[in-house]
Amino acid sequence: MPISPHSLLEHVSPDELPDDLRALHHSSLDAVGEAERIEVFGSHPDLYRWYVENFYGRIFADGAPGMVVERRWKELLRLKMSLTNGCFVCNRANIPTALTAGFSRAQVDAILAPTGEDFDEAELAVLELGDQFVMGNKDGQLTTDLYARLRPHFSDAEILELGLIATVLTAWTRMMFVFDLVTREDSCAVPG
Repeated sequence: MPISPHSLLEHVSPDELPDDLRALHHSSLDAVGEAERIEVFGSHPDLYRWYVENFYGRIFADGAPGMVVERRWKELLRLKMSLTNGCFVCNRANIPTALTAGFSRAQVDAILAPTGEDFDEAELAVLELGDQFVMGNKDGQLTTDLYARLRPHFSDAEILELGLIATVLTAWTRMMFVFDLVTREDSCAVPG
């Protein structure tokens, strides 16, 4: 059974949140049914703004200055990691964005056990790269074999960008679980 969040950190009432966080709180409740993380970040709104504006707003925006990876690949990587890590909030947000990015419902449903029937070689390589960064894989590594499968489709700059995205997502998700800010699904690698 999923474990609901009950953070020990101070919560700021939604009515007392800054306008931008109050709007995010409301939209999170509408989209995923919980927003405890935003109430907790009400005590340090600039940290949450950094994540929303500078990470998601820049890294995940199509054509963002300095970014070389198409959003489609970022969405695939992000969904693979959130489904594997078992973050309820992430999954409720990432499934629709993966569908919007052009992945089919069948692909979304097959993401935890991908095959060549559901995904092409580039997609399979990105999914395996995501596996290297998930919380349950303490031995993740860019092997010679994985690099050889990524390289026909991605430059080294693109592989680095995907790696940085995976790193930030893993660290952020771990913080969400450690501070008990989001619901953990049964597949979560971090005990509740």
